[in-house]
Amino acid sequence: MNKSHAQQPNRAARFADARRRFVRLLKFMFAASLVVLVLAFGWFHHTNTPMPLPFIGAIAVAVIGSLMLTAALMGLVFFSAASGADDETE
Repeated sequence: MNKSHAQQPNRAARFADARRRFVRLLKFMFAASLVVLVLAFGWFHHTNTPMPLPFIGAIAVAVIGSLMLTAALMGLVFFSAASGADDETE
């Protein structure tokens, strides 16, 4: 029983650190997805591709949505491992 009380602060600290890194990863990937979106629109403008408003919205949702979903799923794997959720229970 003493072992679980001694591990509680360590577990809380690991969880907080893992959460901080997860949020930082999501912020970084959101910024990266905005850069990719600007590059995509720049390429469309450079090639004189006609872009109606629904097309612009669909590209924005697709680029940001797919990159953020990928980052979130990858980040959850790292979060689970870093927070101690994958540790063996006793």
